[in-house]
This record gives sequence, C-alpha cells and structure tokens, in this order.
Amino acid sequence: MDNTTQVEDVAAALAEVKAELEELGHTIEVIDFGQLTYKTGIAEATVRALFAGQPVSPEEIDPPFKDQLRFLRETRLKEDGRKHTFLEVANAVGVAKSTITNLLNGTRRPGFEISKDLAEFYKAPGFFTIGPKKALLDALEPVLVQARFLAEFKGGGVEHVALRGSLADGSDQLDQELRAAIQQVVEMARASQAPAETGGADDDPELRELTDKVRLLSPTHRRSVMGIFRSVVGLTKRDE
Repeated sequence: MDNTTQVEDVAAALAEVKAELEELGHTIEVIDFGQLTYKTGIAEATVRALFAGQPVSPEEIDPPFKDQLRFLRETRLKEDGRKHTFLEVANAVGVAKSTITNLLNGTRRPGFEISKDLAEFYKAPGFFTIGPKKALLDALEPVLVQARFLAEFKGGGVEHVALRGSLADGSDQLDQELRAAIQQVVEMARASQAPAETGGADDDPELRELTDKVRLLSPTHRRSVMGIFRSVVGLTKRDE
C-alpha cells in the first residue's frame, strides 16, 4: 500500500467511526483525543483533520521511526517524572548507548527485534509495527463499545448510566461474563417498566437466573460484577 492510499484508508476508517458515533447520538467530542494521541503517537490536530475529511500528509499519520521513538521517550516517563536516559534504554534492550542515539537522530534504521524490544520497554507493544489504521481503530474501540452499550441502556429506559472505562478491559473471561450479565440487566429494566399485570420484577425468571449466576462467581469476580451493576443502575454513591 502506497502512502497516499494509506492516508485514504485511515480517513475512510475514521469516517466509519464518526458515522457510527453520530448514529448512536454522539459527536467525536466524546473521544479523549489526548489519550488517543498518547496511545497512537498521532497528533490530535491530525486526527481531527482526518475526521473532518481534510488532507493530511503520510508523515503525519505514520511519522518516521525517530519521531515515534522520541514521542515514546517524552510520554512514557519514569516514576519520578523524568525521561529514561539513553543508557537506561540501551541496557534494557541490550544494545549500545550509541545505537539509541543513532536511532533518535535518524542515522540508523531499527531492525524488527529492536523495534519490538523498545516498544515493550516503553510498555507500548506494537507501537512501531501495527500501522496507523489499526492503532487508531484499536484505541477508538473502547469508545465505540461504551457508546453501543449506552445506546442499548437508554433504549431500555435506564437513566444515568455511569460506565467507567472500557468494558473490554480486564480478563477475557470476566469481559464475557460482564457483557452477558449487563445484557440481562437491560432486559430486567425493560421488564420492570412493563405494566403491573405482566408480573413484577420479583417474579421475573431472568432476575432469578441472574442472581444464581452471580452467586456462582468467585468473590473477586462477584465484587467486580456488582460494582458494574451498582454503577449501571445508579446506586453508586458520589464519593465511591
């Protein structure tokens, strides 16, 4: 794929994201652009231009390696807030200090292993290799997940939903359990708003099934699930 086609491909992918957000009742302003840039290394102004259908250069969405490495060094800091020294980085990935210097000034091109090791050192796996389209879509997926669930909750008549973070975060098993359980919460909310003659929520077999399922979870998973439930149905206290 040439550079021009790559830009068009990224722009088309973001257009689909924008269209879905608008269909779900949101604008792109629900996106945390600062976090998006942190995850991808692509400047906010560039992403906004792509969303707006404005032209950008290939280098803006796929900067040279030296710029990407400099970005990681400036944003992935030590606990004391300082940058990792060239020597610290070199020792961590098993190369000479001069190698890091040459990579940063662009006089040396990295091999795959060095790229991978540097990304892992900065806790940004795949940063140099997955490409701008996948990087942006991966970073935007949690936003779409939240928007889809929020639309479903509102469709069920549930108000004041306060989901914190992406439902895709955490273990795969817990993620699947949460998705299934939250879907049942939607159905229970719909049932509870039905006319009284259709039966109360206390007699709802789905409620009994959900209760039994939650009881079977481990204590740790049960607390995680109940925390989500409390947030979803508006029981979370302001100071929690």
